[in-house]
Amino acid sequence: MIRAVAFGLLIAAGSTLFSVASVADRVNSAFGTLFRTSLNLMRVNTNSRLNSDLQICNINASSLVASKLIGGVVGLGVPGFSLALLHTAGAGFSSGMNILIPVIAAVLGFMYPEYKIRQLSKARRRSFLHSFSSFLDLTNILLAGGAGTETALIAAAESGDGWSFEQIRRVLTIAQSTRSSPWSELSRLGDTYALPQIKEIAGSIQLAGEHGARIRTSLAARAESLRYRQMSEVESSANAATERMGLPMVLLFVSFIVLIGYPAVTLVIGGL
Repeated sequence: MIRAVAFGLLIAAGSTLFSVASVADRVNSAFGTLFRTSLNLMRVNTNSRLNSDLQICNINASSLVASKLIGGVVGLGVPGFSLALLHTAGAGFSSGMNILIPVIAAVLGFMYPEYKIRQLSKARRRSFLHSFSSFLDLTNILLAGGAGTETALIAAAESGDGWSFEQIRRVLTIAQSTRSSPWSELSRLGDTYALPQIKEIAGSIQLAGEHGARIRTSLAARAESLRYRQMSEVESSANAATERMGLPMVLLFVSFIVLIGYPAVTLVIGGL
């Protein structure tokens, strides 16, 4: 009954669209506009996210394209060559599988470099946030010792090693050269690397400094908030890892029960 009603509604809708040309044109135009808008939004978001991943990994777009093409060619060629050897030896698969396996391998090889870049960018963002919280603590300590804001920022940036502190020092050098606010440059760095936490912290501290508020209090509060976020992320990832570790134990227990119960079940069924 429900299928008949649904089929009748589809026929009625199709007849209405074919009979009324203006309605069909409007529906077609609306769907076309919605499709183009969604496609443009997806393209813009994908491009901005991928650009920030490439910049934080210090990889240019041409290298990524070359890696994707090489991965696609290797993914297409190696399984194809292996299947050809198996077919020559008389142990090949069906014709459909001979086509499907190289295509799947080519798609995976084409997407693998982008996947690695996304994983590396996530690791670098976590490392940068950890270093930035330490940078804020060092700046707060130097401010408590009577240093000026710019002096405390530069000294805190020079006290650390690694890629994250190198980026902070580079941004502070640009701020000194252009005579701009270091917090605005740090905010721009957070925007470039898709780190909204850095942008938020830099904007709020810059606003506090412009309105004469206590920068030390803002720095301490923002550093504590950033550490709390990091601890929450670490705890959630640890809980997820614990849940993933429980699945093999459950499968092992089920396999053990099946292994023990299989002879008994076989004897019972054979006795019937």
